[in-house]
Amino acid sequence: MSETTSSVEAKAKGARLIALVGPFQSGKTTLFESLLARAGAVSRQGLVRDGASVGDAAPEARAHAMSVEANVGRAEYLGDRYTFIDCPGSVEFAHEARNVLPVADAAIVVAEADPKKLPALQLVLRAVEDAGVPHFLFLNKIDAAAASVRDTLALLQSVSRTPLLLRQIPIWNNGIAIGFIDLALERAYVYREHAP
Repeated sequence: MSETTSSVEAKAKGARLIALVGPFQSGKTTLFESLLARAGAVSRQGLVRDGASVGDAAPEARAHAMSVEANVGRAEYLGDRYTFIDCPGSVEFAHEARNVLPVADAAIVVAEADPKKLPALQLVLRAVEDAGVPHFLFLNKIDAAAASVRDTLALLQSVSRTPLLLRQIPIWNNGIAIGFIDLALERAYVYREHAP
């Protein structure tokens, strides 16, 4: 009994490994950069489009403007340590995510409300589900989504074997997301310029 308890305690004290996965060009590396910057692990957020990101530092990745290998970043947030692994989204490099998922504590599946990307999202979700990794969807590029939140949820549910539940919904003002409502906490948050 004490062996089990001590191994659980040891794992709890270690860094949590979070895999960032999703279809090609869904915004995984941008989210990776944002997470590291917000946690204070890097002094400023790198921009993928400028070739100034922590992820995609390999010459081949920069030449093709896409991830070609998994990139690792570490951060501490609210006293907990995290290791984020940004996995490539292109099907040519899908093996990178498949190699990371078995050791991940959780996965953030970065997705868009784009019907054209559903087949790729379905492949990613199957890999995550088959690996038995707890996961959640991070719906990116919501400003470009044409559908309502309800229609977007239905669209994404069509490719997931796991029931999808909303945790947050955006607050819109004149077509711009100005904050979000946390449905679990029953609180609304409004974004502030230049604030963490």
